[in-house]
Amino acid sequence: MDQNVLKLMDWLTAQAGETIVIKKQEMNDLDTVHFNLETVDYRNTEDVIDEYLDSALILRGTGNTLNRDGELVPLPQQNYEIAVSGLQLDNADDGQVELRTERAKYSISKA
Repeated sequence: MDQNVLKLMDWLTAQAGETIVIKKQEMNDLDTVHFNLETVDYRNTEDVIDEYLDSALILRGTGNTLNRDGELVPLPQQNYEIAVSGLQLDNADDGQVELRTERAKYSISKA
């Protein structure tokens, strides 16, 4: 496992039992998710049959996202995936981590 992925997984695991705020910017779209993190798992592309699935960190728990009206709406599943292909950590401290992947830019902080 890549060192950046391992550092991110360790940071997220330390937040288990807490609510985190995930801000994901992909092109001109910004999503904000409030997520009650329970556990973190790693999915390796070598372990999946579907070729379209990338390596990812799977955050397990429950969460809500802000819709266009500014209302919190429950996530459809009890997990949140962060694809880790090309992961670069820009900043990591006790309260926040900032990262980039091939797909998006993320800011994850304690609520």
